[in-house]
Order: sequence, then structure tokens, then C-alpha cells
Amino acid sequence: MTQTVPDSDALYDRVIVERARAPQYAGKLEAPSVQGEGKNPMCGDKTRVDIALDATHIQSVRHTTRGCAICAAAADLMAQQVSGLDVAQAVSLSGRFSAMLVGETSPAATADTSLGPLEVFQPLRSHKARIRCAELPWIALKEALSHADV
Repeated sequence: MTQTVPDSDALYDRVIVERARAPQYAGKLEAPSVQGEGKNPMCGDKTRVDIALDATHIQSVRHTTRGCAICAAAADLMAQQVSGLDVAQAVSLSGRFSAMLVGETSPAATADTSLGPLEVFQPLRSHKARIRCAELPWIALKEALSHADV
């Protein structure tokens, strides 16, 4: 009996494919508090993020993403992970996610190194051209949160 070992350099993990095909946070909010957009003119990926804030906390997030599987899955997992966080926590998570993609350890990572489901994007370190695909939704998130009055 042979045992398969996951390839640490695999670009399209099962979770990425599943979340790209059947996103759980796709769509628009009826009355978002803030919105942000990220575009990659090189490949045509585009993400729009709608956020409903309750004071300083992210109450709800939805995204509209047109792009590759990595971008679509990153938008959906990002929405899942930042829901319920306050604005500062979401910005910190964004920094830790970017640091993971390039193999750096950010100062914020010392407090909590686990990125949970977002760690599925770790193999992108070996695929530098695809890092922008995973970061695009986070760019949209940061733009949206820059408009928040907190």
C-alpha cells in the first residue's frame, strides 16, 4: 500500500479549488459600510469587497471576484477569516498573510503564528508570479478599511 504525501509546492490545493468553485462569501451586501477594490491589470483579476461594520468590528464581508482560482479562493477565505474581527485585527492578519507569502516573519506573527485555513496559500512562495493573485483581495480589504471611521 502506497501512501501519498502532499506536495508542499502544489499550487492548487483541494481547498483552493473547492472555494474557487463554490465560494461561501461571494456576492454583495445590500448596504455596506465601506467598499474596496483590487485590480491586477497584468492578468485581469478583479476583486470588490463589501464590508458591514458594527462600530470597530467587521460584522459581514462579501466579495465579487473575477479572476483565477487562487484569487477567488483567497477572497473567500479572507472574508471568512476577517468576519468578526475588529479593524486593527484584520489589518494585522493582512500583514501576517503577506509575510507568509514571501517567507518573512512579521513582528505581529510572534503573538499568533497560525493563519488557519489561509496557510493553504503557503506554496505560493515557490510561485512568485502568483503571489499577487492571493494578495489582491487583501488589497481590496485594506482599501475598504481605510474608509472606515474607527
